[in-house]
Amino acid sequence: MRLLLKWLLVTLVIALSPRISSDIHVDDFGSALWAAFVYGLLFVLIGWLIRLVVTLMSIVPGILTLGLFFVLVPIISNAVLLKLTARMLGSFDVTSWTAAFLLSLAITLLGLFVDPQRKRTG
Repeated sequence: MRLLLKWLLVTLVIALSPRISSDIHVDDFGSALWAAFVYGLLFVLIGWLIRLVVTLMSIVPGILTLGLFFVLVPIISNAVLLKLTARMLGSFDVTSWTAAFLLSLAITLLGLFVDPQRKRTG
């Protein structure tokens, strides 16, 4: 049930994202539903690898900022996954990295509110 709720909420965020940035294009609600599904599938299949690579690349900035940089790791990982999703689908497009980071920030904050008790790693 929680998975379905999170999928629908991510779909709503993706569907409303063209209002955030003009660099995001979604054809219709069905396209947003499909984009959320593909994003979730990529998150499960390769999200761990992207998060690992981003974490390893951010060790030095993390040390220099006393660990505060590691707060950005999920946002950066989600932005990469969103750009991959946009490349896979013709009905969903994210043309700039700024738009990807804004959408990623919205999805990350949504995840914090939907699943506040989940242990956060990375």
